[in-house]
Amino acid sequence: MNTKIIAIMFVLALVGCTAPAGEVASQPVLKIGVIGSLTSVGAFFGQQEIKGLELAKDEINANGGVNDKMIELVIEDSKTDPAASVTALQKLINVDGVEFVIGDSWTSTTAVLVPIANANEILMISPISALDDQSQDDLFFRTMPVIEDLTAPLADYAYNVMGIRNVGVLFTDTPWGVEHTRDFKLAFEKLGGRIVGEERFDLNAIDVRSELTKLGAQNPDAILNIGASGPNLGIPIRQAQELGINVKWLTSVAAENAPLVKEYGELVSGLTYPYPYDINSNLPSVQTFIASYKAKYNETPDNTAANSYDALKVLATAIEQSGEDPLEVKKAILAMKDFPGGSGLLSFDQNGDVKKEILIKQVKGGKFVRIQ
Repeated sequence: MNTKIIAIMFVLALVGCTAPAGEVASQPVLKIGVIGSLTSVGAFFGQQEIKGLELAKDEINANGGVNDKMIELVIEDSKTDPAASVTALQKLINVDGVEFVIGDSWTSTTAVLVPIANANEILMISPISALDDQSQDDLFFRTMPVIEDLTAPLADYAYNVMGIRNVGVLFTDTPWGVEHTRDFKLAFEKLGGRIVGEERFDLNAIDVRSELTKLGAQNPDAILNIGASGPNLGIPIRQAQELGINVKWLTSVAAENAPLVKEYGELVSGLTYPYPYDINSNLPSVQTFIASYKAKYNETPDNTAANSYDALKVLATAIEQSGEDPLEVKKAILAMKDFPGGSGLLSFDQNGDVKKEILIKQVKGGKFVRIQ
């Protein structure tokens, strides 16, 4: 072989193993699809989801990735709309070729995704979807407890501690609203309480005075407000005050969001809700996560951020142990017991549902305070 050919081959070899200036040689990647409600009424939760996932991704990649592959998040916006969420999932499957998806950060959009993911053998983990009806032996997991587990302790606290006997329910016409109403009613009436009225409203409604007037006429001790997310949860409370309806207020985990207290202040003081995440936990995994989150975002993580962080950590650990076959990853997740997550210790039952301690909290003085 002449020296000219040798020189050309040497140059080509250098080009093949040397990255351009300022760049790092490409590494194998593990694509993880992400669907989040990044815009519209669910935007607050979608933003928290992304923050938790980005932190988990950075930590995993800094420690060598998953089986020497760097995690790449392929993020799609569901726009808090079921049709848009389906389009997002189809794009992740058919264009990006992902086999694992984290999301959605909104319940009603996640509900339409689960059958599609199962049909395509896509393993999906939601950080917020809690519908009881999704408890099945399939490829769907969640790091959020089911609604039945959340409403039972709220009903018990309302009846036995707050002395509430008559409750009116104001709920969005969504699976989230319908299941909360059903489960709370079952638990509350079993204790001896009464549901004196149920009023549905559209998720995007900004005027619920008519519904509130009907509930107020039944003289409830409290109203269970299963409304929209973020500050919109305060709309019925303000309008009830304007109508002269003075009651105690109960709600869901959606209460714990900074925009709510920022916009409504003392008006939402006393709002009582269940919460599956204890920021004061002594678990090292929880405090390490909170410290890292504060360092990155300069704020305290909420339940959605913690659950999203855990979703990626659980998935990465399972893939590390079992490879990239979704069916094998399912087995690895189901075998996890007391996984040390940012939200606490996680164990999954046979349906992929997580079991966690449920706290009762209230809004007090602009803060979210544990009361039981």
